[in-house]
Amino acid sequence: MSTDMNKTVPTRMLLVIMSLGLLPCFVWAQVDTKGDQPGQDRTTELLKELEKDWRKARQYRMLDGGAEEQIKTFLRGVLPKFTAPEDIPKWQGKVPELREAVLENVFLRGFPARTLAQSSKVVWQEVLRPDAAYVIRKLRYEIYPGYWIPALLYEPAKLQGKVPVVLNANGHHSGGKAAGYKQVRCINLAKRGMLALNFEFIGMGQLQADRGHNNMAQLNVTGLSGVGLFYLAMKNGLDILLDHENADPTRVAMTGLSGGGWQTIVFSALDLRVTVSIPVAGYTSLRARLDHPEDIGDLEQVPVDLATILDYQHMTAMLAPRPALLILNEKDDCCFQTARTRPVIYDAVLPTYQAYGAADHFETYSNVVPGTHNYEGDNRSQLYRFLNKYFGPATPLVDLHRDEEILSEQVLGVEMPVNQETVQHLAMLRARRLARDKHPPRDRRDRDKLRRRISAVLRLPGFSVSQRQVKEFGGVQAYALEMGDLTVPVLFSRSQHGDSTQLIVADQGARQARCNPEVLLRNHVFKADIFGTGENRYGTGYQLFVESAGYRLLGIQVEQILTCARFAREQTRVAKVDMVVHGIMSTTASLLAAALEPDLFNNLTVYGNINSLALLAEKPVNYDDAPSLFCFGLLEVTDIPQLVGLLEGVRFHQPRRGLADIQAVK
Repeated sequence: MSTDMNKTVPTRMLLVIMSLGLLPCFVWAQVDTKGDQPGQDRTTELLKELEKDWRKARQYRMLDGGAEEQIKTFLRGVLPKFTAPEDIPKWQGKVPELREAVLENVFLRGFPARTLAQSSKVVWQEVLRPDAAYVIRKLRYEIYPGYWIPALLYEPAKLQGKVPVVLNANGHHSGGKAAGYKQVRCINLAKRGMLALNFEFIGMGQLQADRGHNNMAQLNVTGLSGVGLFYLAMKNGLDILLDHENADPTRVAMTGLSGGGWQTIVFSALDLRVTVSIPVAGYTSLRARLDHPEDIGDLEQVPVDLATILDYQHMTAMLAPRPALLILNEKDDCCFQTARTRPVIYDAVLPTYQAYGAADHFETYSNVVPGTHNYEGDNRSQLYRFLNKYFGPATPLVDLHRDEEILSEQVLGVEMPVNQETVQHLAMLRARRLARDKHPPRDRRDRDKLRRRISAVLRLPGFSVSQRQVKEFGGVQAYALEMGDLTVPVLFSRSQHGDSTQLIVADQGARQARCNPEVLLRNHVFKADIFGTGENRYGTGYQLFVESAGYRLLGIQVEQILTCARFAREQTRVAKVDMVVHGIMSTTASLLAAALEPDLFNNLTVYGNINSLALLAEKPVNYDDAPSLFCFGLLEVTDIPQLVGLLEGVRFHQPRRGLADIQAVK
């Protein structure tokens, strides 16, 4: 046999095998294209042209870097708007409804009633005596079974009768309760005859195991509000303060910087026991944060569903007519600078205080020296002045402490249980239990019921849909699928040698998922960048807003996949679509889509998927790496095996399963 024949026969065999779809198309690189079949030459030529067209199409950016503006436009349409309440009787009737709604649907969602009804366990420890004027009592208190908050109670050495109490919060400072500026504040309050509780901010100081605040979403997916731990730390802390025999319940203040300022506005708005509120550089409205990413904050500041009820302007108005001092910093190098925060909060809410006849109860102060993100001497002098005004008697407006009274973090350390819980471990225990208790649907009735529950937890948005072709690259067309204010870029090529339709979605962007030559020849190919993928990716902060406004990132992704599948089916006139999906987010969204509407799909092939949502806490998966997966309460409703059980008639392939792709989605 000649050398030419030795080449030609294997070539013909490969072509026959490929026509049957039995061999991955990377073998095209091995095929001899010098044979004597004109059809083969033409096929190879068409393939080269189509691959060239796809290379051009992959370089095209339909959104042209405008994804961020697109999501901001969407959010401006759904975030609440604020008008200062001036009909006081009507407002007084609404405020209790707002408090109840926020507590029930945001901060305490999922917490068992028996847990909330129990008094906090308190363990008192060592007493420090750094000065004759006061003592520091170490303590820890439990806010959830196994989760303890370390704290320090600064107590005047000579107590007579009832005295004011101050709940002191802190923000994102690694020293936590031992931060120098916070010690100074608490010392000076005690030297003024007040009880001052200095409690640890979750994620700081002795609680740094939970430093990544966004990872509280690991609790969210199990149906327990992660932000509720922050609320309970404040509530139980105030309970302890007011249980003190010398505490005056009519003179209760709360204050804090940064994250401490956020805690101050939230708790002061939701708990009427706080009679004076002094937040420092801690918040602005959600809507105002859209144009200032540095003001967005972590998940606790933009919690799930908060914006369906109110914004921070509403919280500020809920303080009225109680005294409040809003302290800001002129050149704040962190967040909430005076110039952009005062108009949004103080100026906007002042009419409500005026309507109460209590305009003098609402003040603001802008620190100039140093003017940075601080709660130093000048800002503390404003604290002392304001407390003098409402608590009396008059005390000096300057600090009274000595430098040697500032103690080290080690000295101020509180003894904690060796089995102290963490957010991740609490989430893991809940996730394991929920996953263990799940069973596949038994019959059609069970399947239909489960689909309804899945649709409800995903909150499928039901966007209106339109489509338009925006560009053409030879054999590849670019379409924009517009769903409300959101656009899904889709690239599409028609097959000349087959009638199958393949939809490709990937966490890093479908355009980056390169097709084997056989796929391009034998399939109509659609590549879609759904919400949160490819050029449709947004910063984590903007995605926080989406869920705060009542949507679910995963729900948007699922609806967009279903819309893309319908579009692909209509364009190519096939009965069902094949899907190929890459990445932990896209695989989960596609599995949900196919589970909800299996009649749309023929094959579902996933790469980099997980076999249980419990792995989000067990691995763990960082929220910032895959935010859509942390859909509130999803694991209460279903897990991956149950979704597979809903794939009626869909062939499910998982060539590579696991968490290997997680890092790739950063």
